[in-house]
Amino acid sequence: MQCEVNKKFEFDIEEEGTVMDYVDGAFLFIVKDEMWTDFELDALKKRPLTIDFVYKYDIPIFLVTLEDAIDTSDFVFNVHDNEYPDSLYQHFDKGSGYRLELILLDKDNVVRGMRKVQLSNDASIIVADTLKKQLEAPYREDEFLCNLEGIQNTWEPFEMQPMALVSETFK
Repeated sequence: MQCEVNKKFEFDIEEEGTVMDYVDGAFLFIVKDEMWTDFELDALKKRPLTIDFVYKYDIPIFLVTLEDAIDTSDFVFNVHDNEYPDSLYQHFDKGSGYRLELILLDKDNVVRGMRKVQLSNDASIIVADTLKKQLEAPYREDEFLCNLEGIQNTWEPFEMQPMALVSETFK
């Protein structure tokens, strides 16, 4: 998927908030807000970006923090939401890993900022194995949603960071 800053995003995201997906071999973390300040857009390029990966009650959650600019956002991933390619569960060769893209959209679905990073090989293997574990676990949507509601009512995203199986910071 190709997206460019100051161009309309390929898909219309209707509501403000966060959305994530796995597209063309990359995890997309999309944050839609009415507008983005120059400070936030500059920080996206220059400030440390931390990705934490939590697995709680069979629910994978990516926590994304942009130091001093964007509060920790939680991105819930469910392998049962779509049919994902086998590459989602692959083990990576040394020196490679999952590609991650943080995309900031404005109220008109225009890309205002974007940052691309790559998880380490070791972190990617942990994520891949965990996602495969979710895929193989018995799944009931009502149970998933109940567990998710419990997690979100119990912890703020930043409170889940100490539970992370993987944490990487990109300078």
